[in-house]
Amino acid sequence: MATAAAATAASTSLLAPAASSTAPGASPNALFFPSSVPSLRAYPRLLLAFRRPAAAAAQGAVLEEEEVQADQRGQYDDDDDGYEGGRGPAFTAPTRPRTGKAALPLKRDRTRSKRFLEIQKLRESKKDYDVPTAISLMKQMSSAKFVESAEAHFRMNLDPKYNDQQLRATVNLPKGTGQSVKIAVLTQGEKIDEARAAGADIVGGEDLIEQIKGGFMEFDKLIASPDMMPKVAGLGKILGPRGLMPNPKAGTVSPNITQAIEEFKKGKVEYRVDKSGIVHIPFGKVDFPEEDLIANFMAVVRSVERNKPSGAKGIYWKTAYLCSSMGPSIKLNIKEMLDYGLDSSD
Repeated sequence: MATAAAATAASTSLLAPAASSTAPGASPNALFFPSSVPSLRAYPRLLLAFRRPAAAAAQGAVLEEEEVQADQRGQYDDDDDGYEGGRGPAFTAPTRPRTGKAALPLKRDRTRSKRFLEIQKLRESKKDYDVPTAISLMKQMSSAKFVESAEAHFRMNLDPKYNDQQLRATVNLPKGTGQSVKIAVLTQGEKIDEARAAGADIVGGEDLIEQIKGGFMEFDKLIASPDMMPKVAGLGKILGPRGLMPNPKAGTVSPNITQAIEEFKKGKVEYRVDKSGIVHIPFGKVDFPEEDLIANFMAVVRSVERNKPSGAKGIYWKTAYLCSSMGPSIKLNIKEMLDYGLDSSD
């Protein structure tokens, strides 16, 4: 009986305002038709009061408490100043530490040495030079304490992820590379004596393969005869990352061992396009005479032009630069460079 009376009282309190707030002379209908309409949050409460009077009493107390708390928070929802609660600052996910090339400072944040900044003043940064002027300027800007290498860097309109846009070839530098090359040869039978007579530094067969598997890497080029390639295939994981795996395109797999050794001793250089479409080729030393550097450089240009992949589309040459190992780059005028090559070949 007490529970039913409490439920009835709770349902009545949901429909009418409190007795203390009703004027003494008010009509009895004011209890059922209050002048203040309850908010929308109260309607679920009203339905529960008619359906389940006992549950409505407890639910109404909870909803009234939530409504008060919501009203207290509402005045701060659009005012972020001076209030530490509410929405609060946006969540920022923790960033992973950068590794490899991503950890290097940006180009604008790098600091250059005094030597580099001084020699950089010798060239105009936005000027395109012709080949003879660029070679002469590169020699002037070479000021390291050792003999620097002369390097060419070409950005090509190639995407090497497609087979018909891959560029890999060799070029014979007419004036040599200016450095000695230690050559190892993998062959068998009578060709072992031929390789030694041709000037190979290291010659062997299966015994040399076992040494390489054990970590022996004291050579700059590895040349193999075709009959040794099935045995050399197991060295791919060791030689491949170092760029020493014999390959017919690179001229390091040849039936004529003597000729291959002589070409690499005289100045045969292998080049290939990297993942970003750039070709890097050393073509001598900065202490070479200018005429020799020009001859080597134009041999490189002719080779890259001659080995243009079949899948290359649009403009083949994007940019071309010269530099020494420790010096700033010098931009070339591509049209003059290609014309100079054609004039020289004639």
